[in-house]
Parts: sequence; structure tokens; C-alpha cells
Amino acid sequence: MLKRGVAGAIVLLVAAVGVAQAQTVPGATVEERAVNGAKAYLKKLGVEKLDLTMMMVSLFAKAQPKYLHEWEKLTGIRIKTIEYGYTEIPAKIMADAVAKTGQYDIYNHQMYMLPDAVESGVVIPLDDYAARGKPYFDDIPKTLRNEMSYKGKLYTFFTDGDQTILALRKDLLDLPQARAAFKAKFGREPGCPDTWKQWEELASFFNGKKGENFHGMTLEKDLYGAQEYRSREFGYRWWQGRFSSKNKLMFDRTMKPLIDGPEGIETTREMVSLTKYMPQDIFGWGTPQNYPFFAQGNSFSIATFPSIVGYAQKAQGTVVSGKVLSCVVPGSLVKGKLVRRSVQPAGTNYMVSKYGKHPEAAYWFLQWFTGPEVGNRAVSDPDGFWDPFRPGQVNDQRIVAKYGEQYMKVTMENAKIAVPMVPLQGNREYFDALDVNLQEAFHGRITPEDAMKRTARQWEKITEDIGRKKQIEAWKSVVQAGSYFDAQGY
Repeated sequence: MLKRGVAGAIVLLVAAVGVAQAQTVPGATVEERAVNGAKAYLKKLGVEKLDLTMMMVSLFAKAQPKYLHEWEKLTGIRIKTIEYGYTEIPAKIMADAVAKTGQYDIYNHQMYMLPDAVESGVVIPLDDYAARGKPYFDDIPKTLRNEMSYKGKLYTFFTDGDQTILALRKDLLDLPQARAAFKAKFGREPGCPDTWKQWEELASFFNGKKGENFHGMTLEKDLYGAQEYRSREFGYRWWQGRFSSKNKLMFDRTMKPLIDGPEGIETTREMVSLTKYMPQDIFGWGTPQNYPFFAQGNSFSIATFPSIVGYAQKAQGTVVSGKVLSCVVPGSLVKGKLVRRSVQPAGTNYMVSKYGKHPEAAYWFLQWFTGPEVGNRAVSDPDGFWDPFRPGQVNDQRIVAKYGEQYMKVTMENAKIAVPMVPLQGNREYFDALDVNLQEAFHGRITPEDAMKRTARQWEKITEDIGRKKQIEAWKSVVQAGSYFDAQGY
């Protein structure tokens, strides 16, 4: 009886502790609960101030500090930043996983970094803190929300959609002679394309040489039909969105790659074909080159990050302000049904280090900064690069004023159909194998068939090196969460 009594008391004690741990922090909003949670944490420590450090993407050096300063005024928690280029950060995080320095409390990077960070043990799950803080995720599109978790646990917060978009030159589409000629040739009015094939038709038509009379307008410089990333470190990202529109998964349930089937070959073939309407220099261009080229009126269309629309409106030297039409990304006809899938090629996120001294304090900042109110303010920030993704943001006049109504409606549609890049441990290795072989195909050194066969073989080896059983478990979690909607092959 005594043993049973003690055991019962222990059960009750554990249950009571569990209830206390999950007790909601007071506050009417996500942000208020974050501030109150942070203050309670400082009170528990018996201090009024605290210093944290964030490894931060240098792109946000202008916009992020004002929010860190505001957070410090609200809570007494100062967050210092150490800035790196986003391509440097994965190695920095992995190095911290080995060195365990505790130098950083928060890692700021991109969504695809999460699986490697978790598997290396350098970040912590945030579910217990979230149970108390009650952040609000319900309005985030399902597939984007899935990217916040890994194997069923919450690890990362974000306030940056970054789902891809297609932008067209409206002033060229509106040329009366061009409209008539395009309709006569293709049997439809020119405008946002439904399919990748239709985009290539547009690119082939709105393409001309300097001095040419282009349907009543003399071209002052060469006009290129399309821009889509083709350089190392970039081109592979867009391939994944196009491939997903074939409604095929990248792996089956044994982690056998499916990318060397007809859908993957067709995707690569489409990208190779479209390249002939792009400037030759596209093979060396990242965003710093692609954005100005489009804004300076050198091309008709561009598939890129959504921030191109705002950039084209306000960038120094732009000649296309007020002349850009935002489009939902094109798709593919699968068994007679149009399937569109954007991809989230970046999406800036925030993770909490396992080795920081104050993970709870770090968590409360994440909840505050990415909450619906502060997050919306950041998205509307003229100095920021955070892109809209919550459906309710179409009603936020600050955000609409920054981006325009037409863009807002389109980018929300792209957010609804966004899918992740390879959300698995080793994604850098998977990406790189795909990237290298696509480069060979883009330059015509191998066929699209060979590019995908080579990639599939390399993906098999990467899976073996990491551990097939472990990858099967992670992929199962991704597929069953619906991250790729109803794509086939599992």
C-alpha cells in the first residue's frame, strides 16, 4: 500500500509539473505573451537584463536592428548580431554543432537548413515553449507550416514567405499590334501563362533585337524573352518547383529517386529549351545581376523571388515601375488537370541553439518577432526583405501599400501552392548533385536524360552515406504531412 501510495503521489507530482510547464503565459496576443514570457524568465533568473547573440544573414543588417532594439526596450533582453552571407551560414552552424561553443543563441538562415541542424543536434525543439506561449500558425499555408517542423517536432519560426513568382512586362503585353499578332499565332490572348509551355511561347514572341520594329515599337536595345536562374547555386532551386508541378514526388517510400523518370527529364528539357531566350550571361548571374537586368527593361519576363516586384517598382534606375504584371507560377497538365506548384527557394527562418545559455529567452524573441502583428510590420518594412505569406496580409494596408494589390493577390496564391526543396538531412549534397548535372545540361554538354540519371545515381549514394533507414523515416514524415500535396510515387 505504501509503495502504491508513493507511486501515486509521484504520478500526481509529475502531472502537476506537466500542467505547470504547459500553463499558458498571460497576454491577449502572441506578441504580448512573448513579452510576458521573457519578463517572467528574467524574473526567475533574478536579473533585469540579458544578452543573447544571433548568427544573422547579412541581407537583414539594415532592417533587423530596429526590431532588436524594440525587443530590448520591451524586455531588457539585448540581442547582438554576427552577420554572414547566407551561403556561409550552413558551415558555421555545422561547425558550432561540433565545437559546442555556446557563442550563438539564435541561428538565422533559410528553411532548408533545418534537417541538417536537427540531425547534428545543434538546435532544440520548441514545442514545450510553444505550449506555453501559444503562437498562432493556423493562417500559415499548410506546406509552409510543415517546413517549421522536422519529424513531427517544431524547431523553427519564420516571417518570410519567399515563394517563387513569375513577373511579366505589362507595357509590352498591352501593345495592340503585339496582342493581335500573338493571338493570330498562338490562338489566345497574351498574359499570365497557365503552363510552362505557354511561358516559353510568350518568351519566344516577346524577344527581339536592338533597332527592330517590334509591333510598332522600335527596340532601343535587345529584348530577351525570359530570365530564370541558370547559375550554380541558383538554377536547381527553380527545377524543384517545376518538377513538383508534374505531381511527382522526388523519392518513393524506399528513398529510390523518382527524378530520372519522364517527369524529371521533361522538367530539365523545358528549362534547357527556355534558356535560348535568355542573355548568355545568365549562367553567371545570381539575384544581384538578375534583378537590375529586368528592372532596366532588358527582358520581358522573369521567374524569381517575389521581391522582384517591389524592386522593379522602386529600384534606382528602374524603367519598368508600374509596368510589371505578377503571375501565379505556371504549371503542368497532369492527366488533363492543371497542377501549379511554386517552390520556397529561401524563406528566412530562426532556430534556437542547444548550446546557448538561455534558450527560453531566445524562444520568446522568436515568438514575438514572427507573430502576426510584429511579423506583418516587418513584412511591410521598406528596409526589409521579408515577403508576405499569410492570407490575412492582403488586408494589411501597410503591406498592400508596399507591394500593390495585384501582387498581393498573386503571391498569396503562390504561397498556397508552395512546396519545400529537399527537406531532408544532407539536402546540400542532394542539391549540389542536381545543380552540377543541371549545369551540364544547360550548357548542352549532356542530355536531360543523362543529367537526371546521373543525379539519381548520386542521390542513391548520398542516401546510403547518411543512412537509408533514417532518411526513409524523415521522408515518410514529409510525405504524410502533405508537404507535396497529393503528389504521386510514394
